[in-house]
Amino acid sequence: MRKTLLIFSMVAAMAVGANAQTGNARFGIKLGPTFDWASSGSTAATNDGFRLGGSVGLVCDYYVTSNVAVSSGVSLNFLRMKYTFTDRRRVEDFLEEANVPVSRRVKATNIEIPLKGKFRLDVAESLKAYAEAGVGLSFNCKDYGKDSYSFYWVTSEGENYVDCTNQYRPLQFSMIFGLGAEYEINRDFSVFAQLSFDHAFSNAFVSVLEKQTGSILRNNYIGIEFGIMH
Repeated sequence: MRKTLLIFSMVAAMAVGANAQTGNARFGIKLGPTFDWASSGSTAATNDGFRLGGSVGLVCDYYVTSNVAVSSGVSLNFLRMKYTFTDRRRVEDFLEEANVPVSRRVKATNIEIPLKGKFRLDVAESLKAYAEAGVGLSFNCKDYGKDSYSFYWVTSEGENYVDCTNQYRPLQFSMIFGLGAEYEINRDFSVFAQLSFDHAFSNAFVSVLEKQTGSILRNNYIGIEFGIMH
């Protein structure tokens, strides 16, 4: 976790420095809850419901015109999901490894860098609505899982979360969409609230697991974000 926060702080410092050097850029902070789930491109993995996570981040908007911007920044995401997937396990009483359906509760932490187009619309004198769309690159930091499975007469119930980072790819790509509103407090500061949707289009599992078991998993979340811009 300390290494994750250090990387996040370094990226934040670079974003602040970039903002200070250009008059067309606006800088902000955001945070809020996320509603997380998994989707799959195979029958070897299924989602087991929504779970509540969270996100905190920095925003940097570079305005090409008064209402059109290129938006980037960095987010530290704490994703919480529950899903069932097929994993290769050595099970008690069986001589060889087998493909076992594993139910996992996961706590994942990643750093995401988005690149989006942002389009604003004047609603009132100090109020603007906006829409944004783009892509994201996520750096996987840590994954902890609590596993349980039932395989013929053998049942296993995980008691503690264990590190399973090696089962997940270090980089993932996603599509990002957002809708929001921004209220100008004065000429220097404004507050905003937005609803964002983040859908990964790359498999979260490592290629070895995908080839052995056919497990394909994509992380998704809907975020409700609040922030302030300068």
